[in-house]
Order: sequence, then C-alpha cells, then structure tokens
Amino acid sequence: MELLSKKKVYITRGKYKKNIWEFPGGKVKKHENIVHALKRELLEEVGIIVLKINFFQYIEYIYPEKKIKLYFFLKKKWKGRPYSIEGYTYLWKRLCHLRALDFPLANHSVINALKKNNILIKFR
Repeated sequence: MELLSKKKVYITRGKYKKNIWEFPGGKVKKHENIVHALKRELLEEVGIIVLKINFFQYIEYIYPEKKIKLYFFLKKKWKGRPYSIEGYTYLWKRLCHLRALDFPLANHSVINALKKNNILIKFR
C-alpha cells in the first residue's frame, strides 16, 4: 500500500525487521475484505482516513519459509497528516531513491512497476 504525495512515497522502517523499509499496511483479518483492511491499517498505523484508492498490483511471493500474497493500492486522497502512530521511523522518499534502501524482496517488483509506470506523476 503506497501513500503518494508530491512525487514522494511514504515508507516505514522497523515494524517487522529493524533495518528493513516497508510500505504501510498489514494483514487482512478474518471476515474482512482487502479494502476494509487497508483503511483500518492506515488509520491504525498512519493516522489517516482513506477517501479514494486505486488498485495497483497483486503479488504472490514465495520465501523459503512461507508464501505471501500482497495487494498494493495507491492512495489518491486521504484525510489527516500521515505519521507513525506506533513510533516506527518513517520518511517521505522519492521513488528514484527507493532502490538504495533495504526493502523485503517481495516489494522489489512493485517498486520497479511504480517507476516503470511513472506512477508518482500520474497519481498526484
């Protein structure tokens, strides 16, 4: 799940692994659909109310110990000012600088897709 603003993307570090950067998000609870999970997680973690989203990409990634499914959405409009409610480090970073940071392997393809589609200009 990406938060985009002024050609930058919101990322956090330390939620699952201390030195790994990630896009905000979380797990879908039982009896919850993906959109409700996205809205709940962003309110709980980042303090924003999502008003408008676009589906961007679905990824299945197989790590040696497990298989994960990731749904990426672009938040086009929200209410509130994003910050880390849970106290994790966060940054607004230009997409061209993301490759220099440590992200989970499963996130690499979405970073490439964002850059390839020039998404930060398209979804301002």
